[in-house]
Amino acid sequence: MQHHLGGTYSCCHKGFIIVLHNEIAENQHQADELQCGFKLLHGQYQIERALSSGGFGITYLARDSLDRRVVIKECFAAGICYRTQGLVEPIEPAYARQYKTVLRHFLREAQWLARSVHPGIVGIHQVFRENNTAYIAMEFVDGVDLVTLREDQPKRVTDTLMQDVLKQALGTLAFIHDLGILHRDISPDNFLLCDDGTVTLIDFGAATGRQTSGQTDRDAVIDPMISVKDGYSAHELYQPDMPHRPSSDLYSLGATLSYLVTGAPPPISQHRLDALTAGDPDPCLELTDGYPGFNRDFLASIDKALSVLPGVRYQSAQEWLDELQVDAPAPVPTRAIFSPDVEPLQVNAELENMLASLVENTNSGLVPAGPKTSKQRQTAAPQTQFDQPPRQRQLVDIFGDPIGDVDTSLKEQDTASSRKRPVPAPSAQPDNSAAQQTQPRPQGFAKYVPFPLRRLFGGANSPNND
Repeated sequence: MQHHLGGTYSCCHKGFIIVLHNEIAENQHQADELQCGFKLLHGQYQIERALSSGGFGITYLARDSLDRRVVIKECFAAGICYRTQGLVEPIEPAYARQYKTVLRHFLREAQWLARSVHPGIVGIHQVFRENNTAYIAMEFVDGVDLVTLREDQPKRVTDTLMQDVLKQALGTLAFIHDLGILHRDISPDNFLLCDDGTVTLIDFGAATGRQTSGQTDRDAVIDPMISVKDGYSAHELYQPDMPHRPSSDLYSLGATLSYLVTGAPPPISQHRLDALTAGDPDPCLELTDGYPGFNRDFLASIDKALSVLPGVRYQSAQEWLDELQVDAPAPVPTRAIFSPDVEPLQVNAELENMLASLVENTNSGLVPAGPKTSKQRQTAAPQTQFDQPPRQRQLVDIFGDPIGDVDTSLKEQDTASSRKRPVPAPSAQPDNSAAQQTQPRPQGFAKYVPFPLRRLFGGANSPNND
């Protein structure tokens, strides 16, 4: 399957390189893409062909050392750098600082992708630096981008497919927005549609952290001509000093859906803003009344997302999702409690009398709960029989073994404890070894019980345990 994701495409066939130059490559009189067979990271990745070329880099189809298909994205800022002897360099010294900013932002893209683990976002394998630039190794997604879908398979663009694409895209945007990430490059060529219907968002090259009024992301300040896409970018994305919010991504998503419906991107947002400022009609026509093949509410939601003023648009992906799900589905009928073939039990007078008699007999022996009086406590107290000696309880050790003679048991435990204590240094005190030998040898588990535990249970002191 051919993947058309941009204006530059190359392939290798029988050892020859066929390159279709973009405008920048023609001006530079050289091809930008790496050749088929070029190896990266000491041979771990081998380039097969280029897939696309964008403002921030070139994307390649490659194989890794395990012969798996992967996608390699190379940081190659169109218009400010070129390739010489395999190395990527700024075109002029004046672009050196901007190239470093793009390179730093490219590495930030790897961080955004690493944080955005989601079924609707392309996965990342590795990031590395080589050839005076940087590379990101990502998973290969076998799908078709929405540009190719609209151009080559327009009959697939149905109302059902469009609504499914919208719901999946909104779920992905809600996820990254909750992480504090703005994509800022939502467009048809950055969505891949797989055969199973999964929609995958790719290319986080323009991503940045969420901004509020008065805040500026240092890595977000890139030449607007590189970071925006005419027809799909909201007007505030053309101005780095203006706050970028989730509504900016939602505008771009609305423009993407508008392209799928009409076959052309909406007018440039700056031109729309200028027209409204001058009091002229908005050059972007509403979709609601012009495309009967699509759900009217669905088209109205696209029109709302494409509002020029950020405050009029959806402020979050969840808000858009909630509006699409206003009409709740009909509840699923539950299974009947009674079978239709079984008639409910009829309670007659005879059965009612039987139940009442049963309840009365059951409750006759019950005593209402409540605080007992002193007389009730005296009646309930057991009578002590002084004429009979109290029954002695059988003593047991901590292991549950019965103890016949408490003194003998304690002496056995003392002897067992003394065997575990270190031998004291010789002293002038009398030798008690003979007395120790006369003590009986401990039996069972008692020899493992330390003396402090016996003291806790009231055992006598041993001469060998302090």
